Amino acid sequence: MFAKTITPDHQSRFWAEKRIIAISFFITLAYFQYGYDSAAIAGFQSMRGFLMIYGHVDPKTPIGYNISTDVQRLIQSLINIGSFVSAFAIYFLGSRISRRLGLWIGCAFAFLSVSIMIGVKNLAGLYVGRLLLGMSNGFLVPYNVMFVSESAPSLLRGPILGMTILQTSLGALFGILVDNYTNAREGEEENAINSIRRLRGIKDEALLRAEVEDIRSAYEIEQELHAGVHLMDMFRGTDLRRTLLSYGCVIGGTCTGITFMAGFSVYLFMMAKVGKPFHWVMISLVVALTGNMLSFPAMRIWGRRQLIIYCSIGSAAMWLGMAIIYTVSGSKTSTDDGQGAAKGLVGLSIVYGWVAGVGQAGVLIALAAEIPSQRLRSQTVGTGAGINAFFGWMVSFFSPYFINSDKLNWGPKYGYIWGGSNLILAVWTWVFVPETKGRSLEQLDELFEKRVGARQFSSYVVARPLVDDIFTSHGEGGNGKITPEHHVEHREKEAPALAERTV
Repeated sequence: MFAKTITPDHQSRFWAEKRIIAISFFITLAYFQYGYDSAAIAGFQSMRGFLMIYGHVDPKTPIGYNISTDVQRLIQSLINIGSFVSAFAIYFLGSRISRRLGLWIGCAFAFLSVSIMIGVKNLAGLYVGRLLLGMSNGFLVPYNVMFVSESAPSLLRGPILGMTILQTSLGALFGILVDNYTNAREGEEENAINSIRRLRGIKDEALLRAEVEDIRSAYEIEQELHAGVHLMDMFRGTDLRRTLLSYGCVIGGTCTGITFMAGFSVYLFMMAKVGKPFHWVMISLVVALTGNMLSFPAMRIWGRRQLIIYCSIGSAAMWLGMAIIYTVSGSKTSTDDGQGAAKGLVGLSIVYGWVAGVGQAGVLIALAAEIPSQRLRSQTVGTGAGINAFFGWMVSFFSPYFINSDKLNWGPKYGYIWGGSNLILAVWTWVFVPETKGRSLEQLDELFEKRVGARQFSSYVVARPLVDDIFTSHGEGGNGKITPEHHVEHREKEAPALAERTV
């Protein structure tokens, strides 16, 4: 079913790139507050202490308290509105600020928002804090993805980006966070070389200079072909396809149902009368973590397309199974009247979390960051974050009406919607999403310029080889020595053809 494409040489590259893997691990800790907040707010909605302040007495619920749909949707949706605001700010800032500064701005908003929520115990303070926390996420998430995608080597870019889903804490943003892409684009060659040396631990001076030349020359060609960056550039020529694919991957992350489960899992279990909802959610999170860890090697061994298609079908089966169980058993899912139904509901949700962790969440993030062109990556990822915030807001705003006992009271029957959306994601991926595994960002530029079909990406032979392949091919013959000029020759041969194709 899956075709393995890993080689001993690629395995040795994993150890050779241990430094960038370690640095990326700490950089992707920027995802901590995104995941922590989602889990915490899901639990707060089912905690008596929180509901005594922000909720109301409701004898019909298992804990005697409930939260109004207005408060429920606001505390969830305000964080998405804040992210949406930050996304627009990122678009207008573009490349005028570094990835490092973007991360610092996100941290500043986080400190401010948490201080307000700790110090003020009323709905107004809660709402302001949630809005600012959303603005923090709006800066941390896109700049984290851009930094890692541009710094990681092509063979490890997918797995390293997949670590964003694995992270469970925010910290260690105070290290060596220099953007080698920015330095190379601006002609600061020595700074770029030093940055790559620190990030990846490369000692070969020729390889370092070839890496910088690879980044700089590809960027110069794009600059010559497309002078200036405007909003509509993302929707012209071959960039239109790349923009729509990136946006589709962002929306696909919401379609998996992860956003809903992150914000409402405990409340959903409580409304379904599952015994010990906190206990089971904690178990599901631990199991999902193992799936997240497996996504790292999975993206190195198998293709992105395969993982998304098969895991989306698996997730659809889990969601539909949960909905069918609750439909057949009615409200008798409690441990008193329907132990089998309760176990089935919990078991399927745990399996779903694992499947989504292996082949959906991290893979979609990797694709959304890889696909945009270099000159439009800031704008595409930034506006993509805004789209993600909008769809996240829709989930947060409308879900309470479906699952809250004061409204439609669907409970787990809401799974019919998420099962359908996962099937749509699988079909969309099969038809439109190209395979990017093992391709450099510069090779992806060539493939999109040539308008290669989605199902031909993995087998298409590009004119531009990987830097490592150039070094390997020259090193196998003769004395094994190599100079950056070999790489420049490849670029000079390729540039006229690329320009002619684009015109």
